[in-house]
Amino acid sequence: MGQPLFVLWRIRMEETESKNLRGTYLLLILTTAIWGIQPLCIKWLVTTWSPVTITAMRYIFIGTALILIAMSRGEGCIPRRDCLPGLLVMGITGIGINNVLQFTGLQISTVTNCTLIAAASPAITAFMAAVFIHERMNIVAWAGIVISFIGAIVVVSHGSLDVVLHFDFNRGDIFFFLAQIAWTIYSLAGLRVMRRMSAALVTGWAGLIGAAVTIGYGLVTDEFHAVWLPMPLLASFAYTVIFGGIMAMLFWNIGVKNAGPSVTSIFQNITPVVGMIGGTVLFAEVIGIIELSGALAIFIGVYLTTHCHAVINHKFVMPHIKKLLP
Repeated sequence: MGQPLFVLWRIRMEETESKNLRGTYLLLILTTAIWGIQPLCIKWLVTTWSPVTITAMRYIFIGTALILIAMSRGEGCIPRRDCLPGLLVMGITGIGINNVLQFTGLQISTVTNCTLIAAASPAITAFMAAVFIHERMNIVAWAGIVISFIGAIVVVSHGSLDVVLHFDFNRGDIFFFLAQIAWTIYSLAGLRVMRRMSAALVTGWAGLIGAAVTIGYGLVTDEFHAVWLPMPLLASFAYTVIFGGIMAMLFWNIGVKNAGPSVTSIFQNITPVVGMIGGTVLFAEVIGIIELSGALAIFIGVYLTTHCHAVINHKFVMPHIKKLLP
């Protein structure tokens, strides 16, 4: 009797874990949809506020709101002392460095270049996760990352090889690349801290610490100037706080906690698809078969990475791929 009961318990645990992961994946898809629209708001905001001002002002509101949400659920508002170094790393890298570099890059380079470089983020995250936290990914998961990366490039370049071959690399693109590394460090540090604190409290305190560091930097460099925004820009700022900040940042960290940094990062490649759809809805841009093929490749890659174990264990796949696994 003991063995059947144990088997039933394992099956129930696996079903519960599967449901939790499905919910996590839905949150991550929503996050990428929100972030797919956000660059348009940032492009408008940088005409009035500096990248330093945008970053600091956003995370004052984001961090405060998330801490209040955590307190409303009965959590203490003071972070654990042993979590302070990790929160400081998260605040400096994911909030300060990542946002300032990305927003500065958008002033110098193009959204297309930003998206192309961001498509490499899953590979950067998977590599750094393997090195620093020993997160293992099998051949199917890596194949998913590669397929998704190719799909993102196809969508952004509209299938034009000239766009890729004649990539106009400039100082802004270096900022984009460094921003991706900073964001990866943020995610890896967050995974450790969220073992001791809730995602809401971690995201909130990392946001406030990042805002404080950014304000300090802005005061020293004379780049922090918070002037009143006209109504259209105020609406854009509200979007980056409520949707791009409070919701998306929390959903992202829930993804890192439940699915791991590497799997979570693959969802970033859905962002170009959101931009493609937005361009069609707002600007009547035409979506061709090449763009649809690229979008399909992205979703196939995301599926392979998030369901790599199920794919490997499939009765038709396993005999052919088992011998390739480490």
